[in-house]
Amino acid sequence: MTADIVDADELRDIIKNQSKKDESPESANIRVNVELLDSLMNLVGEVVLARNQFSRIINESNDSSILGTSQSLSRVATGLQETVMKARMQPIKNVWGKLPRMVRDLSMNCGNKIRLEMEGQESGLDKSLITAIQDPLMNIIRNSIIHGIETPEERREIGKPEEGVIQLRAKNQNGQIHIEVQDDGRGINFEEARSQAVNDKRITREQGESLSDRDCGKLLFMKGFSLTRHSLMKPTKGNGLSDTRALIEKIGGALDIEVHPEISTTLKIKIPLTLAIIPALIVSNGPNRFAIPQVNIKELIWLEEGQLLNQIEEITGSQFYRLRGNLLPLVHLNNILGIEPVEDRPDLNIVVLQADECQIGLVVEQIHNTEEVVVKSLENLVKDLNVFSGATILGDGKIVLILDVMGLTKSAMIISDKNSKSELIESVSKSQADDEAEESMLIVNLGNDHKMAIRLADVARLEELSRSDIELSGDVQVIQYRDEIMSLINIPEQFNKPFQVPEKIKVVVYIHEGKSIGLIVENILDIVQSAIDKKRQIKGSSLMGTIITNNSVVDTIHVENLIKKIFTSRKD
Repeated sequence: MTADIVDADELRDIIKNQSKKDESPESANIRVNVELLDSLMNLVGEVVLARNQFSRIINESNDSSILGTSQSLSRVATGLQETVMKARMQPIKNVWGKLPRMVRDLSMNCGNKIRLEMEGQESGLDKSLITAIQDPLMNIIRNSIIHGIETPEERREIGKPEEGVIQLRAKNQNGQIHIEVQDDGRGINFEEARSQAVNDKRITREQGESLSDRDCGKLLFMKGFSLTRHSLMKPTKGNGLSDTRALIEKIGGALDIEVHPEISTTLKIKIPLTLAIIPALIVSNGPNRFAIPQVNIKELIWLEEGQLLNQIEEITGSQFYRLRGNLLPLVHLNNILGIEPVEDRPDLNIVVLQADECQIGLVVEQIHNTEEVVVKSLENLVKDLNVFSGATILGDGKIVLILDVMGLTKSAMIISDKNSKSELIESVSKSQADDEAEESMLIVNLGNDHKMAIRLADVARLEELSRSDIELSGDVQVIQYRDEIMSLINIPEQFNKPFQVPEKIKVVVYIHEGKSIGLIVENILDIVQSAIDKKRQIKGSSLMGTIITNNSVVDTIHVENLIKKIFTSRKD
């Protein structure tokens, strides 16, 4: 009996094919008890806490011999954390599975034809959040069916297909899951919404007139506010957009709305992928330390003593910082928490926070480091304080509270029925009415979208000149202009907004004592009619006051005072 001879390549193919036969779905996947995953996540949290404590000890000891071990431990802990968090992730299609039938049944009851389209069903979300997002999603889609999409007859009349479409999209991005629910229905009649809000005494008539279309859509988030057209679903607790928003904010998310009348309505949800372990910035006021979730932080600002007078403004009893041309409301953490400041600091630390679509500047005494913190839930007694979302243990073993950014803004009355921006504009508008009559104002840009105004009466001409024609006379930039030598003043630099001078420069020509002075700006934007509020003008200041244009507060340059100030400094 002879044996068949098999060469090496053929043997490898046989082994490979046999391995494929042995593989089965059961060998690739196993069932794991949810309680076991929860327990594993808790243990990972303890590992992260121990890692933070060990890293702090190493940093304080400066022992280089165990620095490598510390870094290896940190890498392993981070990898373990990411792996366990990935194991807890579930595809959002587990929530979406019930939606097609709900859409079909409810649209039939309403007499509508509606198709549900879903995209990004494999996007992952932590198991603890999967169930929490189910009710808000169903509420939003229910509102789209009942209040958003027109009947087939209405859609035919306006040239739309009889079948309405609700698009459901999801994607993972920057440690968050972004969910959008868009319908191609009627949207919102902005004028009707403004009128309804004024009639319900939710806003004043002046606030309604100054309300932008974007903010007008957010009226639907007000408790009890409705533009209901159908009576199929009576308003009940939990099915309004205000309740839906509250449910989403409860799990650390945010809800926004974007409306295009007669075209579409889009509700946008942002939720952190997990609430178990988050990166946070540690800040302190006196001996009290607090953690701020890094997902809400836009930037950090430190102002020296000399900058406070020029860059911090007080309007209608509130402080504002002018950040790249926009007024940023400042909120002092001491005032929110009712804590007496320990020291009177000459400088200012500002943490710029994003809460929904609103930015605020949180003023704290000190800014420390960032840490990955393990979030622990609060007892019911402390949960009622809406400025805190949880607690954690830092690397030094001390317990700190985690600030709830949305709760902070609401406590500061930045996001509430009393809209600070509306109050600001209303206040400035009222003071303008008491001042002089409206006059023509030239709006210019100083760079980074920082707008300022110049009285058109102060403008002799507008010119576009070449940078290559600029010469120096001593330390002063000059240019040959209309048979004379015209001095140039870089306006952005005068207001601490330096910009790269382009080849073609925009110049506002001003006549001072019979001579032309060129005011360099980045761009010339518009001419508007407005009255100047001079109540905040300081004698001798380079600013004349403020005007309102396009719903924004804009400073007005006192050109004469600015030129005198510059010439005086040159003589010195």
